[in-house]
Amino acid sequence: MNEALFTVICMALFFTLSFICGWSANEIYERSDNQRTLNGLYFPYADKEFVDNVTKSKDKYGDWVCVNVAYDMDYPLAYETCVHECSHKAFSEIYAEQCEKDINLCMDELRRIE
Repeated sequence: MNEALFTVICMALFFTLSFICGWSANEIYERSDNQRTLNGLYFPYADKEFVDNVTKSKDKYGDWVCVNVAYDMDYPLAYETCVHECSHKAFSEIYAEQCEKDINLCMDELRRIE
């Protein structure tokens, strides 16, 4: 009886550790891959908490932007609002990528701004 109990415990431990190792390997791969899978979502009648939960569960690699486009907005203002809100993070990321390629170009631009 003791030998059978020991075998069951060892098998349970083996399967548990295998599951944990597989889960961990998947998480490590996802973090190293670090690529977004969604570019945008449209929720016309959702509250902020629901949207936060969905965006973090679907794609956690990115900064999500909430844009309130009012019904009475004209198209140019709605477009300008979307571009403005998205630019908060996108501009700094695009600028950083350009600086990786040529730091002197970025430094010249900064000197020009002063």
